Amino acid sequence: MDDARGLIAQGAAAIANRVYAGRLGNGPASSGDGWRFRGSGYLQLTGRSNYDQIGRLLGLDLVGHPEWVRDPASAARVALQFWDSRGCNQLADADDVRGITRLINGPALAGLNERFAATARAREVWRT
Repeated sequence: MDDARGLIAQGAAAIANRVYAGRLGNGPASSGDGWRFRGSGYLQLTGRSNYDQIGRLLGLDLVGHPEWVRDPASAARVALQFWDSRGCNQLADADDVRGITRLINGPALAGLNERFAATARAREVWRT
């Protein structure tokens, strides 16, 4: 508990650095990668390896400029490239919200119920 309190007292960057240390291509907590490559943009791109991969596909240095993932001028391009690189269109065409969530957020299926609700709302708006 003392460790958790200390980490909380240090703020969001310290928490992100600890949580994402050694994951998704990030270095140790001391590298600052957890905060630098935190979930950002429209699809919450997370981790050095994802920033690197999507940046290469777009011809952007997202590792050198991670703030671009949070910038509206490039955030849509980043999100669409990630979506496309993971094959999400095929799942969307099949109405597979669970499959898309797994590709974007991993096996924990975080936020799945909210995505089902958002999809239902979108269907109401875009009824044809």
